[in-house]
Amino acid sequence: MPRWGYVIGLALLAGLAPAGCGPKAESYKYRVLVIPKGLTHEHWQSVHRGADRAAADLAAKGIPVEILWQGPQTESDALEQIGLIDRGIGRKVSGIVLAPQDSKQMVPPVQRARADNIPAVIIDSNLDKDELEKDPALTVKYVATDNKRGGWLAGDHLLKVLAAAGKKSPRLVLFRYSPGSESTEERERGFLNRINEEREKGGAAPEIIEDKVYAGSTVESAEKAAGPMLTRLQAKGAIDGIFAVNESSATGLLNALRSAGLSKQVHVVAFDISAPLRRAIEEGEVDGTVVQDPYRMGYLGVWFLVQHLEGYDATSDGKKDVSTGEYLVKKDNLKTKEIEGLFTPELQKERTIETPQLRKKG
Repeated sequence: MPRWGYVIGLALLAGLAPAGCGPKAESYKYRVLVIPKGLTHEHWQSVHRGADRAAADLAAKGIPVEILWQGPQTESDALEQIGLIDRGIGRKVSGIVLAPQDSKQMVPPVQRARADNIPAVIIDSNLDKDELEKDPALTVKYVATDNKRGGWLAGDHLLKVLAAAGKKSPRLVLFRYSPGSESTEERERGFLNRINEEREKGGAAPEIIEDKVYAGSTVESAEKAAGPMLTRLQAKGAIDGIFAVNESSATGLLNALRSAGLSKQVHVVAFDISAPLRRAIEEGEVDGTVVQDPYRMGYLGVWFLVQHLEGYDATSDGKKDVSTGEYLVKKDNLKTKEIEGLFTPELQKERTIETPQLRKKG
């Protein structure tokens, strides 16, 4: 295990020098700009730790890397993400690891970066599929959860929970996140695919009674959207189950359910994890959540980019897209070391992230 004495410097892109006790300008070989969708969710904090860990491991092998970690305060500020990319281009960073807020809007800035010989690895959510089909070399690698499979797992678990509760024709809600977010749109597709599979079996079938409401990018916006939705739907009949497709939408939904007196009356399956969601699972307010491996995502995003810069073919492992895994978390496995290692900082430090053997280009 590499020593943790090597501390990766953080820098605001608008600043003149890295903050803290990071490496001086002349001490790094590569300066990597890592741009998450936002800064507040626990998911991104794990991505940050994974990126820093990759840099530490690379430094231990004689490749010093400086991580510039900068993102928008909220996950709805696409213009700020674009500005960060453009400022990174201006500072001649070695490469960019980007979690795009919007699959279409982020294509032009990534194109500008490539035109300036700054490669990009995409994490978490992909760029527009049509654009990537036209120009597959636009990005080095895509490192993310298989979000469609994660949504399918969420739907499958919700149906099992409702069947165990005696709900033969459950009334379901898909609480969406935000248009243009590729990762959550894939989760929504996966969930609906699982519900449609159940319908095709014939007999009693689940009914989607609402799938047009968007939570927005914060807990507050999610709670504000969920409150009226619950009131309106309850007036038309009971709500049996809800799938909330990310951390903030699930937390806002829980707040709204509590305010409406519906906590533990409506079955909830979430996506992602946080301290409030962990407590909600323990207390039976949430029946389960599908979690990602953001630590591994941040690690591999940086690792693949640096391998590319070192002259290796990042796709010589036979993959352009790399899945970091998806895991169903319930009350009975919540506190296992395997699951806690996905999101607990101290356990993340103990992990060894496997990396593939790559070939040199040419």
